[in-house]
Amino acid sequence: MADKDWHNATIIAELKMRANKSLRQLSEEHDLSPNTLGQALQRPYPNAERIIAAAIGVDPKTIWPSRYNSDGTSSRRKGKRSISKKHPIDIAKEYEGDKE
Repeated sequence: MADKDWHNATIIAELKMRANKSLRQLSEEHDLSPNTLGQALQRPYPNAERIIAAAIGVDPKTIWPSRYNSDGTSSRRKGKRSISKKHPIDIAKEYEGDKE
């Protein structure tokens, strides 16, 4: 069974205990919008994950094991556009062709 991601309250508590900072303070320290780092608690956000993990003093994979492969690389797929999808310009051209 894979390790579970840390609970959001645990992440916030560890950040407060180890770095003596809130997510908002850490965001502003890195010249980000005040709520930016908080987004990593809800969804994958690699840059924010790295900043939070560094402040706590652990690897991002330790906090969010579900988001990383065993070798430490991101488990998020870097999808490419499906070949079957049409480009918006092509759709517009088809639409214009129907008017004639």
